[in-house]
Amino acid sequence: MLVSIIISFLIIIISAAIPIVHFIAFPISPFISGFIGASVGDLENEQIAYFGLLNSILLFLPLLSILKFTNVFGEIGWLYSIVISLILSGYIWFGSTIGALLKFWTAKK
Repeated sequence: MLVSIIISFLIIIISAAIPIVHFIAFPISPFISGFIGASVGDLENEQIAYFGLLNSILLFLPLLSILKFTNVFGEIGWLYSIVISLILSGYIWFGSTIGALLKFWTAKK
């Protein structure tokens, strides 16, 4: 499971780091990383929910530090940085969980 979370983390980070491509790749990267991460880790049943949750927790601190210290959105305070990071972490949780569920359902058939 740890390997699948690390691979999922790397897919999201790489898709966000590529200039110009990240406008298309980053919105769908949680879904793709969930599908690929679940394939690598061979996740079953409740592990899928833990996978999405751990994936979003792992990405919360990098998101928070990027928002606060790089001035991506200008000079924003800690509260706004935390709120935006929580919203993006929720999006990552949802996308990676749905991607992992889709992989699980397609593997069952």
